[in-house]
Amino acid sequence: MKYCFVFICQQGELEIKSMLLATSLKRYLRGDYELVAALPQPESRWGTVSAKTRTLMQTLGIRSVPITNGIDENYPIGNKVACLGIDTPAEKIVFLDSDILCLRELSPDTVFAAPFNAKPADLATFTQNIALWQQVYDLFNLPLPKERVISSTSGELMLPYFNAGVIAVQNGRNLGPVWEKCCRRIDAEPSITNKRPWLDQIALPIAVKQLNLNYNCFDERFNFPAHLKPLKSKIPSNLPLERISLLSTREAGGFSLPFLCHYHWPSVIRREPLLNQLVTELAEAYPLLKQLILYSNEWAQLLKPYTLQKAPSIRYPSFLKPLQFLPRKPRRFLKPLQFLPAEAIITGIPRSGTSYLCRLLHSVPDCIVISEPTQIFEPLNNNLTYWQVATFYQELRRDILDGKPVENKLLYGQVIEDTAIIDRRTHYQPKVSRPDFLLATKNTLAYMARLPQLKQVLPTAPIIACVRHPLDTIASWKTSFPHLKQASVTEFPVGHVNDPFLPQWQRQRLAEIAATPIEALKRALLWRYLAETVLMNAHQLIVVRYEELVTEPVTVLKTLLRQIPNAPPLSGTGKPSTVRQKREVLDDEDWQAIGDVCGECMAELGYTN
Repeated sequence: MKYCFVFICQQGELEIKSMLLATSLKRYLRGDYELVAALPQPESRWGTVSAKTRTLMQTLGIRSVPITNGIDENYPIGNKVACLGIDTPAEKIVFLDSDILCLRELSPDTVFAAPFNAKPADLATFTQNIALWQQVYDLFNLPLPKERVISSTSGELMLPYFNAGVIAVQNGRNLGPVWEKCCRRIDAEPSITNKRPWLDQIALPIAVKQLNLNYNCFDERFNFPAHLKPLKSKIPSNLPLERISLLSTREAGGFSLPFLCHYHWPSVIRREPLLNQLVTELAEAYPLLKQLILYSNEWAQLLKPYTLQKAPSIRYPSFLKPLQFLPRKPRRFLKPLQFLPAEAIITGIPRSGTSYLCRLLHSVPDCIVISEPTQIFEPLNNNLTYWQVATFYQELRRDILDGKPVENKLLYGQVIEDTAIIDRRTHYQPKVSRPDFLLATKNTLAYMARLPQLKQVLPTAPIIACVRHPLDTIASWKTSFPHLKQASVTEFPVGHVNDPFLPQWQRQRLAEIAATPIEALKRALLWRYLAETVLMNAHQLIVVRYEELVTEPVTVLKTLLRQIPNAPPLSGTGKPSTVRQKREVLDDEDWQAIGDVCGECMAELGYTN
C-alpha cells in the first residue's frame, strides 16, 4: 500500500519545522510513500517560502501542492483541513502537523489499518459538557455517539474528540471537504461558544460520524505531547533504577521512544536532549536545513553546545570542611542522547532540616538544588497538569546548561539554611561541568501533599523526606512561621483542607485540624498528619532524620548520593553540627497534646519521649 504524508510549509518558522519533519521522515519511514508539502495560498496572505526551502524540498523529493483555507483565512489552523483534499495516487493520506519529529523507524502498514486513525486529544479542551456536545450534534441532525474515548494526558472520559496533529484516512473517503463544511457550519453558529482555536477538533468527529467511518485510536507513541510531558516518562516505572542508569540509546529507543513526537516549540526541543540531538544530526546531514535553522536566533540555540565549565570552586559553609571527591578518569562528555540526568526531590515535615540538606547538597560540585521554586504550585494544584513538574525540571536543566540565570533562595552563593531568618529569592547562574548534573528541588507542604503524583511524573527521581522529633519540630513552628504556629491548614497553597485532589483520609485529618480551637492541639495534630503521610508513603521515600543529618552530615550525604542514579560520588570528612532545640518555648498544653496524639507515629519514626 502506498502512503501520502502531507504537511504544511509556509513562510517563516513553519519552513524550519516542516523541513525538520521531512528530514526525520526520510530517515525513519519505511515502505512505499510520498512526501507532500502543502503551500497555503494566496502568497500575498501566507508568504512565499524561501529558495533554500524549495531547493531542500527538491533534494528530499518532496512534492509541493497549493492549498486554500476554505474556513477563514483568520483561522490559520484551517489550512490543515485542506491538506486532506489534495490529489494523490496513494491509498492512505496521513496528515502531520509541521511541529512533529519522527524519532524511530516507522512502517505505516503496521499502524494505519482503519479507515480513520487519530489520537484522542491530550486534554478535553473544548468541553466536558454533554449538553453542549448535544447542541453540536443536533446542528447536523446526528445522534450523540455512544462511544467514549480517554484523553491521553489527563485521562478524562469524553465523547470522541481527537488531536488533529496526526490523522490517517483512506483516500477517496472525502474527509477533507466534509470536515471543512462542518467547521464552517459550527463556526457560523453563534450559540456554540468557546470554538476557537479548537474548531477543527470539534468538527472532526462530526465529519467522521457523517461519513460513517470506522476508527482506531492511536496511542501516544504516534502523537506524543512533548510540550506537556517529558519523553523519559515512558520508561517503565517497574524498571530497577540501576537498570535505567545503564540504558543504551538503542535500548531506550526500543521501548520508550514514540514514533512521532509533537513538540510545538523549539524551547521544548532544547529541554529534551534526544530531540535536540536529532535536530543537530539532521542539520549536519542537510546543510540547507542548517542554514534555515541558523537564520532564526531561537532555533539557532539548538545547534549551540551546552555551557559547561570545569568543576566549579565551591564556597563551603562554615560547618562543613572541604570534602575530597573521588577522582574521575578523563572522559568525553556523553552525548545528550545518552546521558541520564540525575534528579531528586526534597520534602518532609517543615522545620525538619530540609533547607540544611539543600545547603549540603548544593555545596557538592555538579549538584544544583533549587529551594521552594514558585513554578511548581500551579501544576500541583491541577490534576491535569502534574506532568508540568517534570517538564519544569527539564526546563531548569536546559536554562542552566544554556547559561541563563535561574531563581533560588541563596545567601553568599549558598542555599539559605534557615528561611525563618532569611527568606529571599535571587537570580544567579549556576556553574556545572557535566550535562547530567544532579538537579533537585525542595518544598515541604506542597510536595508532601502530592507524593504519589510526583513519583508518577518523576519515576527515577528519589524522594527524600526529612523528619524530626515532634517536640523540636513543634517548638520551631512556634517561633517561626505563622501558618505553622497556628497550623493554618486552610491557608496552605497546596494540600489545604479543601484540596479536591487529596485522598479522603487526608481531607478528614485536615478537617479535624481546622475544627480544633486549641493551637497546641492543632500543631500536634498537624505533625501527626504529616508523619502519617511520610509513613504511608515510606515504601517510595528515602526518610532522613534531622538528628542524623546534622550530626553525621557526610555519612548521610554519601548514602543519599548512592541512591540517586548517576549522582556524583562523595568522599571525605566533615564537621558535624549540633541538634538544635527550643523545647523551652513549649508550654504544658504543647507537652500534653504531643504526648496524647503523636506517640504512635513518633515511635514508628524511631523517636522516644
